[in-house]
Amino acid sequence: MTRVDFAVRALTNRHHLCRLFRQVGCALFLGLFWLTPAANAGTETTLYEFVIDPPGGSPQQTGFSPDGTLARDPAGALYGANLLGGTYNDGTLFKLSPPPSGQTDWTLSVLHTFTGWTDGNWPSAGLVLDASGALYGTTQFGGVNSNGVVFKLSPPAADTDAWQETVLHDFTYDFAYGDHDGAGPAAGLIMDGSGALYGTTAGGGTPDRSGNGFGTVFKLSPPAAGMSQWQETVLYRFAGGSDGRTPVSALQIDAAGRLYGTTLYGGKGPCTDWEGFVVGCGTLFVLTPPGAGQTTWTKTILYAFSGGSDGGAPRGQLLRDFSGTLFGTTYQGGSGPCTDGWSVIGCGTVFMLTPPASGQTDWTETVIHSFEGSDGAFPQGGVIMSGGALYGMASGGGQGGTGNDGVVFRLTPPASAQTSWTETVLHNFAISTSGQTPVGELAVDSTGRLFGVAYGGGASSGGTIFAITP
Repeated sequence: MTRVDFAVRALTNRHHLCRLFRQVGCALFLGLFWLTPAANAGTETTLYEFVIDPPGGSPQQTGFSPDGTLARDPAGALYGANLLGGTYNDGTLFKLSPPPSGQTDWTLSVLHTFTGWTDGNWPSAGLVLDASGALYGTTQFGGVNSNGVVFKLSPPAADTDAWQETVLHDFTYDFAYGDHDGAGPAAGLIMDGSGALYGTTAGGGTPDRSGNGFGTVFKLSPPAAGMSQWQETVLYRFAGGSDGRTPVSALQIDAAGRLYGTTLYGGKGPCTDWEGFVVGCGTLFVLTPPGAGQTTWTKTILYAFSGGSDGGAPRGQLLRDFSGTLFGTTYQGGSGPCTDGWSVIGCGTVFMLTPPASGQTDWTETVIHSFEGSDGAFPQGGVIMSGGALYGMASGGGQGGTGNDGVVFRLTPPASAQTSWTETVLHNFAISTSGQTPVGELAVDSTGRLFGVAYGGGASSGGTIFAITP
């Protein structure tokens, strides 16, 4: 069971079962027919290691199991979330500050410890940083209704050192009272130029067969003049089936305000959920804002995955380039030999989706890399672009540790008159040193240095924050 499958299941049973579900689930059952593994082509530095069980058995105040994409401020500090740990074992938010001149050690500060009550618990992947230094994010559970929250974490006021958390929105999913705005936001947020926030919930909205809902897309608008409350608007409620279901990744926005995203399930194809039901292999969609005098956003499916060579179960934030081409990853599918323990499901892909040519309507999907296991498997984050190349992480595969600990990779575009992208493995993770199960997207600085998190492993077992110099 992967983190996302676990989150979807937890929408039903509300327990947090095994804190090591990522390690157990996301890198299981790689195929046995390995290619010759590639050596590391980049230099990895572990910036910080989280601890699950410190000496003496005292609570782990810093948290552990870092999840998702790091935010980076102009001074080079990194901000992120731990899914678990902290005083109440409900997760933490942290800042990792670069070393002062002449020093080498980065310094970790805990900005907020979740209590598991009204402030939320189990913080989701990825934080948004605004110009004032405030952080915005989501928790999958907790809040007044136990369906998750959107929060703001404000920097310390003058003469204080405490960051202040404010819940901007509590999600509600209660059909007895007709409230269905979503449940279980499992991804980070994006912010537009006006300060409005956009995100997705994995459940809630229109009910599915178990009553948990197919998921929603929402907008949270800043308070109007003289007001204090943020205003939530549900932009779309998924209907399941061919329409898609279970959006679990952050959105992407273009200059016209169109929102691009994916659903883990729905569409077409034989992919199954954690209960074994065939639910489709995922979709890629766009939501177009209302026209003048209108109020309804229009959803269009740009591509439905089949789960075969084209990939299945898309995960991670989409990347949109200047031409409008979209790049992303799928957790399964492709030509690789990875299995789920019963059948071959593929090791995942990196794809691009090209807009229609003039006079046409269909977008074109092209798989630019199909993982084979030794070069990575099961990506749980999207790709970023730096220096014309794509960079990303696969949560399993590679040659580090047991061979299932994950990789950081680079995809170089085809040379002139060529068509094939070239993958280079920059780092193979090893569970006892650099970590295991890298997740989310990478962050990059002006020199091209890459930053990310591994959910587990490291010398202290609680996950790592790392840097890669390509």
